[in-house]
Amino acid sequence: MKITVTGAAGYIGSHACLRLLDDGHEVHGLDNYSRSFERTVQALRRAGAGRFHFTHVELNDHVATTAALQSHPPEIVMHFAAFAVVPESVKFPLLYWRNNVGATVSLLQAMDEVDAKKLIFSSTCATYGEPAPEHIPIGEECPQRPTHAYGESKLACEHMMKAWVQSHALSDRERGVVFLRYFNVAGGDHLDRIGEDHDPETHLVPICLRAATGRHPKLIVHGNEYPTPDGTCIRDYVHVEDLVAAHIEAIKVIPRRDTLAMNVGTGVGASVLEVLRACSTAAGKQVPFAFGPRRDGDPPRLVSNPEKIFRLTNWRPARSSLESIAHSAWRWFDKQH
Repeated sequence: MKITVTGAAGYIGSHACLRLLDDGHEVHGLDNYSRSFERTVQALRRAGAGRFHFTHVELNDHVATTAALQSHPPEIVMHFAAFAVVPESVKFPLLYWRNNVGATVSLLQAMDEVDAKKLIFSSTCATYGEPAPEHIPIGEECPQRPTHAYGESKLACEHMMKAWVQSHALSDRERGVVFLRYFNVAGGDHLDRIGEDHDPETHLVPICLRAATGRHPKLIVHGNEYPTPDGTCIRDYVHVEDLVAAHIEAIKVIPRRDTLAMNVGTGVGASVLEVLRACSTAAGKQVPFAFGPRRDGDPPRLVSNPEKIFRLTNWRPARSSLESIAHSAWRWFDKQH
């Protein structure tokens, strides 16, 4: 199958490319390197055995994006490209609307021009905002009330894609979109070919590993008085390879003339301190940390209800224990340093 992956040099997009290549697909990666690295693309070329093609492109450039899709017409598009740093989105909301929403408008227009009909979209649990206690664990029926520009931009993309499908519904039976709403993603490739590599780095697991090795200052844990067993926030962590496997399963259930939303999480939460301990064990070194004040807008517990994706697909999280996540992240991190 011919699959185009936007954000192909980014963390999740690159792991998706690896899995697709390992499964024998022909992959066309698109990226502008704004927050990713050419070295990741080189790793994908090595893994691709001639089946990985790459175009350096700014998705907001509609002409260039259309030309990129015309060069390798896709059967399916997986759209990962986005900015995803919440505090930055609060400070610079227009940046997020331009990059996340504007680029998606351009991509959908380009897909129309090459008659590409099927899309899997990298959405987020941030579209749910701060759910009321009765909605936790969070199912897809939870009201979508994002509290920052990142979540708002992703929800706007969902609305836009629904309109895109509906506008073609009478004339095109094959067009359809799957929204995968991610929870917390971590870990790395089981063969250590690529790993979690952000610039700037804002994710807990790689920051823990950097702190353990002295490459990051002491970690500040924001709040230890939450109504949780150890007082720190609880989140639902899913291994990046399990997340990618959900995209593989999503290919099989792309609807016709409709959209489908599914949460991707384990249904099991882990606290910040539990993640610290798992990273300390993986690295063989203690993660230095101190408690700091709570951050505004940090709910005590955000955990997925994965019943829908379990019911509609064969997907199950196979590598998402904290131990597996931390050890896979550490192996790649240690290899780089």
